[in-house]
Amino acid sequence: MSVLCRGMKQTLIALGAAIVVGLGIYVWAHQPAPAPNTPIKIGVIVPLTDAFAQYGEEVRKGIFAAAGSSNVEFIFEDEKCDAKTAISAFQKLTSVDGVKFIIGPGCGSPQEAVVPLLQSAGVVAVVPSAASKDLYAKSGGYFFNIQYSLEDESKFVAAQMYAKGYKKVALVTYANSFSDTHAKSFRANFAGMIVVDTRILDGNTDLLPVLTKIKAAGVDAIYAPDISFFFAGATAKMQQLKMTTPVWSTYVAELPGVRPLVEGVTYSFPANIKGSEGAVYGLAKLAAETLAPLAVECKNDVACVKQKLESSNKFVEGVYKSEIILKKIESGSAIKLQ
Repeated sequence: MSVLCRGMKQTLIALGAAIVVGLGIYVWAHQPAPAPNTPIKIGVIVPLTDAFAQYGEEVRKGIFAAAGSSNVEFIFEDEKCDAKTAISAFQKLTSVDGVKFIIGPGCGSPQEAVVPLLQSAGVVAVVPSAASKDLYAKSGGYFFNIQYSLEDESKFVAAQMYAKGYKKVALVTYANSFSDTHAKSFRANFAGMIVVDTRILDGNTDLLPVLTKIKAAGVDAIYAPDISFFFAGATAKMQQLKMTTPVWSTYVAELPGVRPLVEGVTYSFPANIKGSEGAVYGLAKLAAETLAPLAVECKNDVACVKQKLESSNKFVEGVYKSEIILKKIESGSAIKLQ
């Protein structure tokens, strides 16, 4: 092959390469923009199986009942009220699904586990339940609680119990972040005597020895903020022991599967939640109505959503401003106490 032919061949190859590159740049530059109606993805981390599945189901129903959630796709992941499972759910939502906003986690230990990951991942979480007031700071300002804090809830219960004449009480909690936070706040704020202070390590523990000890102590009332107390058959065992001691708890008493277990139980409740569906449903609905429209308005921009939440005048250091009231289960219905 002559030098001239080789030169022409090299020129044609170079020209062809230039055309291909140029065509690639043209195609890349003229890719259609994402459709304006492409749904914004919001992850939801709640317990969907095991003992607390009904809690997650109430959250699901509340989210789908929310107004202003059009053009939003909710992706649900099961946390099982387990910290490691919640971290796996978070990593899947953020790494695989590309989620920038999360409703949840619902349980205390998963909240504690996920909070340190939010800032580095650039994810805003709005929790549809009570949480510790220090989680906002631990998250770097990326964690918002749609309800009053656990600390304020047990402070309120402590004051109400004492005001109603319960001076000697039993405190029954479980070995998890939710219970531990409640217990610490209650101990710090109850003006009377905590005669029995029991921390149960396992939800399957037989309550009969615990309740026998409480009966012998002659307490005025029992404060049991954790739903595990009722799942373990506390009220049935109290009847077995012929105990008429009043029991106080939190709004988890309203869950449909729990109501038959908590007849006569008094509990704290967020005053801003209306309707007959219950607090878990109502708070989940409020969380979706708070977060989803902002995610759409901000076009999936995390900094924008975070700024709007902080400037909304609805939160104080990540905690929603809400009053607390008392309710009681009577004949299976939730009754507001005056």
